[in-house]
This record gives sequence, C-alpha cells and structure tokens, in this order.
Amino acid sequence: MQDGARPNNTEKVFRFLDEYFGNRVIALNYPKFTGTGMDWPPYDSTPCDYFLWGALKDTVYGNHPSTLDELDSAICVACNSISIETLKDVMSNLILRLRRLIFSNGEHCVLIAKTA
Repeated sequence: MQDGARPNNTEKVFRFLDEYFGNRVIALNYPKFTGTGMDWPPYDSTPCDYFLWGALKDTVYGNHPSTLDELDSAICVACNSISIETLKDVMSNLILRLRRLIFSNGEHCVLIAKTA
C-alpha cells in the first residue's frame, strides 16, 4: 500500500502471495482466504503504519532512485539515520496505541500520536 491506497486483495493476489510466501503474509483478509498468515492489525496500530513509511518516504525518494539497487541503498541509509531516541518514542507510542485498542475491545477509537 502506498499513500493510503486500498490494498489489492483479490483472489489472484492472494493465490500469488500464498504460493510464494505461505504463512508469512500479513494482509487484510488473507487468513480468511488461505487459512494461514496473519490479518493486518487494525487502525494503523503498527509502527510501520504510523511512523516508518512517512519518516522514510522523503529521504528515500529525495534523490530519485532509478534502479532497484539505488532504491535498496536509499532505504538502508534512511533506516540507519533514525535515532535511537526516535525509536524509543515510537515504541512508547506503540504501547499507548495498544492499550487504547485493548481498552476499546478492538473497536474504532481515536489514536493520538505522541510527537517528539
């Protein structure tokens, strides 16, 4: 998924994922289709959803990588540039988000991100 686009969860996509990745897939409705893997956690509750993609996007695409090797290198550089303090803040925020999710019994709730 990129920029909030809905995931492509057609039967053809699930068959492809199941063939190549088996039970290692985390995707919305994937377990219902295959009986394996994990369903995508609700409400952007994972650090990759609420922090990582946004934090890396500008850095990774700032130099306009034109090959997969350049893209791979840009992702590595961007990930390595994230400070330990920032990661600690992200993990503290994850704990708060999970507590809110538990408190609401998995129902929709407003998750407020703590800013550094």
